[in-house]
Amino acid sequence: MASNEQLYFGGDIYTIDDANPSAEAIAVKNGRIAAAGDKAYCLSRLGKSPELIDLKGSALLPGFIDAHTHPTLMIFYNMNTDLGGVTSIKDLQDRLKQASEKETSSNWILGLQFDEQSMDKPVLPDRHDLDTACPDRPAIIVKRDGHMVIANTRAIEEAGGSDKTGDPKGGKIDREPDGFPMGRFRESAMKIILKAMPLPELDTITESAAEVFKKIASFGITSIGMVIQSDEEGVAGSQGAFDVPMMELVLDSIPVSLYGILAAKDISPFDTIRKSNLHHEEIGKGHRIGAFKIWGDGTFGSRTSFLSRPFTDQPDKSGFMVLPEDEIYRRMEIAHKAGLQIAIHTIGDASTRICLDLFDRLLAKFPNPDHRHRLEHASLLTPDLINDIARLNLVVSTQPMFIHSEKDWLVDILGPERLKWAYPLKSLVDAGVKVACSSDAPIESMDILHAIQCCVTREGFEPQESVTPEKAVRMFTIDAAYSQFEESVKGSLTPGKRADMVILSRNPVSVPVNEIKNISVESTICGGKIIA
Repeated sequence: MASNEQLYFGGDIYTIDDANPSAEAIAVKNGRIAAAGDKAYCLSRLGKSPELIDLKGSALLPGFIDAHTHPTLMIFYNMNTDLGGVTSIKDLQDRLKQASEKETSSNWILGLQFDEQSMDKPVLPDRHDLDTACPDRPAIIVKRDGHMVIANTRAIEEAGGSDKTGDPKGGKIDREPDGFPMGRFRESAMKIILKAMPLPELDTITESAAEVFKKIASFGITSIGMVIQSDEEGVAGSQGAFDVPMMELVLDSIPVSLYGILAAKDISPFDTIRKSNLHHEEIGKGHRIGAFKIWGDGTFGSRTSFLSRPFTDQPDKSGFMVLPEDEIYRRMEIAHKAGLQIAIHTIGDASTRICLDLFDRLLAKFPNPDHRHRLEHASLLTPDLINDIARLNLVVSTQPMFIHSEKDWLVDILGPERLKWAYPLKSLVDAGVKVACSSDAPIESMDILHAIQCCVTREGFEPQESVTPEKAVRMFTIDAAYSQFEESVKGSLTPGKRADMVILSRNPVSVPVNEIKNISVESTICGGKIIA
């Protein structure tokens, strides 16, 4: 039987505790940190026979926290065709055709992680391109940013689409000259297609969930912000109504802590969900559902983010808001008054200006100095927006790996002047804004060490906005914990907190910055238990 007491020593222990930034040893008892300091003292805080764990020169840090993920989508993505890195329409068609030939049933073919920017000649496919690969069964592909679905003719027909299908609020259907859908369904229009797609078998879901969470733990992650739906509000459309029962179904295979961010039309589902195993009222005792997600605009790649000036490469477009301003405010007010954290998706600068003005209105009417309301992404900012974010005491939850994915083509969309304010990490930090980092998985990889390096080097993209390795690590530990109201129980190796830890081959704050992503995760410990 494994001991419920452990002593970690013999390595580079980096605590992220400002009062005690480094330690010779860490004592763990019953899943919590009992002591941090010299070895003899830590031993004295344990019983007679603790498990002695010699780090042998490796680094011990707090477990990583990924503040914004979509685990149900990750489970779903894991079961379908990966289109990452397609080089041409022909390559896309070949992959879809191979998937169709392997599928013996009449199931839909679903291709994921498609990004036209990886193609030799970037171009969005249409229904006819997909028909060539899959003429006899429904087939759809989801754009990498999750804000566009492209469907073949069979899928459009099974979803009831025709030349008479109108654009829904907050969405757009690209059309052929006769009005029939071209195959591209943007933002809320995606729901038209997704609602017709059948769900996979339960056994397939549970097997996929086990694989997904095993991979999450392998990145040194001990806690995630979990975006889930309770109705059709969100990227999964009507199938999002299955998110909560799906997560309850697979809960036994989830070794990490969950902080739920619920996307819904109103807050009524919170009462039911908070009675499930996905929520524990006491912080640090279990999973929690704490935030209410609201959609502002779209994304850069789908040209649906709302900008104050048009896209540089498409001067007739400047994006749009997914929800009307009065509806956004209605949702903000009911969530705020109910004591919920607001997490609003905003990418374009015009969208963020609207959101900040609404927060100004909300907080003037209903003050709360510790609201910790969040801007999810906040990808394109300006000095005045940053000042207002700081003044309003908002948290920014952003994704460093977006820099890795977008750095080669974002200038075409924004132009060189606006590019200076894309993902301005240093400016946010210098203004005093709490920045929590995340992956937005499955949109980006959950490789936290690569993301930390991206914060520090920015891979050459607008390097004036780089942050130090120390700050980057904080964004994935204590600052991410703060964004979830959990800094008192996780995020640093402080006595009394959960023993959520990661053992790394080297310390990311002390290696050459271009070697951070090459650090290996040797072990992930959550609540004192080794999970990877």
